[in-house]
Amino acid sequence: AGGTWPGMMFGGAGTGLMVFAGLLSARKKTVQLTVGSLSWWLKAHIWLGLLSVPLIFFHAAFRWGGVLELLLMIVFLTVIVSGLLGLLLQNIVPRVMKTQLDSEVVPDQLDHLCHVLQQEADQRVTASCGGEKVAQAIRGNRDTSSSESWLVGLYLETIRPYLEPRCPAGSALANSRQGELVFERARASVPEEFRDTIDRLEELCRVRRTLQSQARLYGLLHGWLKIHLPLSVALLVFALLHIFTALYY
Repeated sequence: AGGTWPGMMFGGAGTGLMVFAGLLSARKKTVQLTVGSLSWWLKAHIWLGLLSVPLIFFHAAFRWGGVLELLLMIVFLTVIVSGLLGLLLQNIVPRVMKTQLDSEVVPDQLDHLCHVLQQEADQRVTASCGGEKVAQAIRGNRDTSSSESWLVGLYLETIRPYLEPRCPAGSALANSRQGELVFERARASVPEEFRDTIDRLEELCRVRRTLQSQARLYGLLHGWLKIHLPLSVALLVFALLHIFTALYY
């Protein structure tokens, strides 16, 4: 049981390994610390964290205990599972990105690149349809009988919002096949002189889809940390409470 000397030794060893595994975050933030490389600390974080699992179960004698101990065990197991999930994603997602994406963009640059795409699209539409047509469409005065106004309306309602850094959910352009249908309809609805503009807008939307896919993959690659890190802090807090109550009550 946890109150016996062997139980306390298992508990102390398991807690020590968890604390040591948690020092990985401190090592990442303290570049002056030269004790071991980040790769070494990451391996230690993984293996020592896994080693703490049987030690904690031996400490608990494979029993759940009271409410605090139950919460502690649930948080502990969730931290372990989320860490294993993160390890799996760290090995799979970069390979997927390498095979599915032509080039990789720094996540902090995604919003900037979307603005660049949008600015080029604005210039293309303005040059093809005229600034006055665009201004009228923005004011809500659209002459749907002209090809220029029709194209400007499509651009402002469908294409330009999709090029935003936070594109609307459910946009038809987010799906490659639906996007092709949108631009096929556009080509059939305007004269030949606008085809180059439509082709370029379609290409910009393809680039936006690539950025959207990359953002989604980055979310998978780092999203698990939103669970793992806060629960790791909660685990240490619950562990301290458990130690305090075990020693004084």
